[in-house]
Amino acid sequence: MSGARGATRRIDALDGLRAVAMTMVVAQHCHLLPFGWTGVWLFFLISGYVITLGFLAGAYPGRGFGARYGAFMAARAARIVPAYLLYLGACLAVLLALAHTGPLGDLPYLLSFTFNWQMIFGFWPGHVDWAPLGHLWTLSVEQQFYLLYPLLALGLPRRWQSGAIAALIATGPLLRWGFAQALAAHGVTEPGDLAFAVYAATPCHLDAFLLGALVARLERGQHLDAATGRRIAIAAAAIALAYAATYVAINRALGATGIDMLRNVISGVLAGQQREVFVYLAVDALALAVLVHTLRRGRGSAWLGWAPLAWVGRVSYGGYLFHALVLWGLARSLGLNSAELPVAGRLLFFAAGCSLTVVLASASFVWVEQPLARRWRRGRAPAAPGRGASSTPRVA
Repeated sequence: MSGARGATRRIDALDGLRAVAMTMVVAQHCHLLPFGWTGVWLFFLISGYVITLGFLAGAYPGRGFGARYGAFMAARAARIVPAYLLYLGACLAVLLALAHTGPLGDLPYLLSFTFNWQMIFGFWPGHVDWAPLGHLWTLSVEQQFYLLYPLLALGLPRRWQSGAIAALIATGPLLRWGFAQALAAHGVTEPGDLAFAVYAATPCHLDAFLLGALVARLERGQHLDAATGRRIAIAAAAIALAYAATYVAINRALGATGIDMLRNVISGVLAGQQREVFVYLAVDALALAVLVHTLRRGRGSAWLGWAPLAWVGRVSYGGYLFHALVLWGLARSLGLNSAELPVAGRLLFFAAGCSLTVVLASASFVWVEQPLARRWRRGRAPAAPGRGASSTPRVA
């Protein structure tokens, strides 16, 4: 599979993988999957892969760096902003209807895609947590990556880019360590605060996006063969096992016994003993192995291309946006706390939440996202002589 073709056609199995990532996050928020947060990192890798295919295929034309950078950012805005504003509008309507105005102070940060930094540092001291907005910090991280990545993809000669990406990936643990040390030096010592700060800081996760970018370049160079896939899978398993074994041993040395030795390894308050530095090595490595296995159509991955699952993946951006409001609304209307339900009750709550989320996401995709994306493409594409057809690559 060539990178150029991958920029202009859909890969059903990759959409299926998006569906899995979204479902993991929803399951976490239904108190069913404590490590469901790792689905966000799978999204990060997929995002880095997809946008790199676009750069490699020349999907962002223009004369000079500025024009191509602008074309890329316009394409990303056309893909991301409509559904995002629709979701914020829905949240605003609910908040006004309830006369619950406290969370509205976050709107400047939400609209400027700096919400992750607001959540970390509390620039607005009157911040009021509201569950339907809490997950949007990830969109800020993604948009900030989109601002930075073209500096590499468009600003460096192509022959240097893979080496630069590999070098930046290698600095990932160092960036997390340095950020955690800087926070601790400025008085952030509570483990939960420190864990979330590293969790939500954009520089701490550039390596996840860049791993996806590196996969796209390996694929474009036809280096993503079976042997490479096996090596990546073996390395990922070794990294994950080494991380887990190390922190289980540390927990035991700290006095934990039984099931408690597994706490704060992949889920929980991932801070202390440099957990916030190294946990993402394991998460990124496993996400990388899964992405490569999916792209290579490895054994057992065919089900990811199942049409209904692929559709959920196609609408997963809207699904990720809307799921938090759906779950909050369900819990409020039923007068329950999903965390207090028995497992069977949580499963029913999860099934209902997923179903409603997919319905809303599908409506957003069909009636808002796709029409606006088509209109944007028509506006960007130069007409051929005597024809109005567009040859501009579609928004991925």
